[in-house]
Amino acid sequence: MLEQSSRDLLGVTAQLVEAACRARDGDSRGTRAHIARAVALLDGDPGPRVTREGSERGPRQIPRGGFAAWQARRLAAHVDANLAGKIAVKDLAASLHVSVGHFCRAFKHTFGMPARIWIRQRRIELAQGLMLTTGASLSEIALSCGMSDQSHFTRSFRRIVGETPSSWRLTRHGAMEERVTELADPVRP
Repeated sequence: MLEQSSRDLLGVTAQLVEAACRARDGDSRGTRAHIARAVALLDGDPGPRVTREGSERGPRQIPRGGFAAWQARRLAAHVDANLAGKIAVKDLAASLHVSVGHFCRAFKHTFGMPARIWIRQRRIELAQGLMLTTGASLSEIALSCGMSDQSHFTRSFRRIVGETPSSWRLTRHGAMEERVTELADPVRP
């Protein structure tokens, strides 16, 4: 459980640092999106929120064709606990006692994307947190996030984030060091 909490905090940290970098670059839409994702992670929401119609006080409705909230939480917990290893869609479907076809349709309806893409994004979020908080090499981080090797990690990271892991890490570490220096030695008028 403690390991799960630290993984969640790593993901939140990565989202907040990315939001700060987007704000610095003047990208207000990207900043809001990353802050919203960090808040969702803190709230224990495993993915994009399913829009609810009607009053918050009324009975919670299960979106037609999607998973119930407890099923989504169970899936997210299972995926997060097993990010370092292989996660097969058929095993996820079996954990909910549904067919693979039904699982894939319901997963996409609930999370807004196919399971394999969502799992890849969760791995990249974990990797971003590890890159910001540890001095581990990229190959070590890749293996700890369930990637087969560093090149697989780099391709996936670039596809999702838009830049290579090494340049992302270098930029964020530089921005964090600048901010720490500013806070430690404020400019005196």
